[in-house]
Amino acid sequence: MSLYRLTPKPGRERYAIQVGWNPHRTLFANVTDHSWDPDTDPDNEPDSVTLGLIEDILDPAALLAAVEPYAVIPEDLIYTLRADMHSHPVRW
Repeated sequence: MSLYRLTPKPGRERYAIQVGWNPHRTLFANVTDHSWDPDTDPDNEPDSVTLGLIEDILDPAALLAAVEPYAVIPEDLIYTLRADMHSHPVRW
């Protein structure tokens, strides 16, 4: 399994962004806001992205496109994810 924490884009600092490869099934991504408090800020609910929990994601470009609005994407990350997939193929 691989896990990469990405740097939020300016203005998106409230989000924690993670992407990676789970060789049991899929690529995955999570964009979460752990600082949001619904009691103090009920009208400003954060965005949330969760991929690879229910569906299988096998295209690194699609995965990174989903988190791109929130995170700075390192140039080589798509190649790193592909290498992770190749090094640790899906286990059926």
